[in-house]
Amino acid sequence: MPIFEFPSPNQKMKNLLIITICLASLTAIGQNYTGDTWAQAKAKGSATITVTYVETPSFVYKDESGIHTGICIDIMNDFVKWANDSKKVKINPMYMGDGTNFRGMYDKVKGSTGGVFGLGNITITDERKKEVKFSPSFITNISFLITQSSIPTLAKMEDIKVAFGKLTAYTAKGTLNERRINDLKKKYNPDMKIALTGTSQEAFEKVIADPNGFAYLDLAFYLEAVSLRKPVKRHAVGDQMAEKFGFIMPMGSDWGPTLDEFFASNGGYTNSAQYKAILRKHLGETGVKLLQAAK
Repeated sequence: MPIFEFPSPNQKMKNLLIITICLASLTAIGQNYTGDTWAQAKAKGSATITVTYVETPSFVYKDESGIHTGICIDIMNDFVKWANDSKKVKINPMYMGDGTNFRGMYDKVKGSTGGVFGLGNITITDERKKEVKFSPSFITNISFLITQSSIPTLAKMEDIKVAFGKLTAYTAKGTLNERRINDLKKKYNPDMKIALTGTSQEAFEKVIADPNGFAYLDLAFYLEAVSLRKPVKRHAVGDQMAEKFGFIMPMGSDWGPTLDEFFASNGGYTNSAQYKAILRKHLGETGVKLLQAAK
C-alpha cells in the first residue's frame, strides 16, 4: 500500500509560487484583447476584430438608443464596407470596454494581439509610435484653452500667471493636454494649481462647474459646451493646432498596410464627400470651419 507523504514546507512554497505565477499569467491574458489577423482574414474571407474606444463628444459616443456612433465609428464602418467591396473580406467588429478612460483604452490596445483597434481622440506622437501602430491621420485637432465666461480674455500667454493666478487647472492624467498644462506651469507659473482627473470628460465637467477652473480641451468638448449653451470662453491666444488623430493598433498587428490602402483609396479618403459629410454630421458647420482654419 503506497504511503501518502505530505509536502515539505519548501515544496509548499514552490507549489504556491507556481500557482501564483499561473494565476497572474491568466489574469494578464484576460485583461487584453485579441482579433483575427489580416492574414487570417484574407485566408478565410472574413474576420472578427475587436474595437475599443474612449468616449469623446462627436468622435465616439452612444446615441439615444445606446448605439455607438461618431466620426471614428462612421470611418470604421466605411473601412468595413471598403474591405468587403474591394478585398472581399467580411469584417465583424466587436466593441469592447466602457469607453470611460483614455489610459485604460490605450494600454489595452498596447498589450493586445491581432485585429485590435483603438478609437477616439488619440493624438499621433513619436513617443506613442514606439508603443502602438497608428493609422493615417483622419483629422487635425485643435485644443482650446477654456474657462468660464466670467474670466477676462487672456491677451497673451505671458499674462497667465496673473490672469489665471487664482484658478485651478483641470486635466486628464496621461493625455497630451496634461502635458500642455504642465508646460504652462513650467513656463509661466510654477505655483499653478493642477487637479488631475481620470478622463477628459471629467475635466470638462469640472470646468463647467467651477467658475475658478480652466483646462486645455479638444475641439469636440468645446463644441459640445457651445451646443449646450454652457458659460465657457475660448482664449484664442492659447490655441494648439498642430496635433493629428489616428486609430491605434498593437505593435504586432498586420492590419496597418490595409488601413493605409483604405485611407489612400479613390484620391484619399479624407478628400471624399463621404468623409466631409461625416464631419458635418458630428461637428456641425462651426466645427468644420474651425478645422479648416487649423490646416
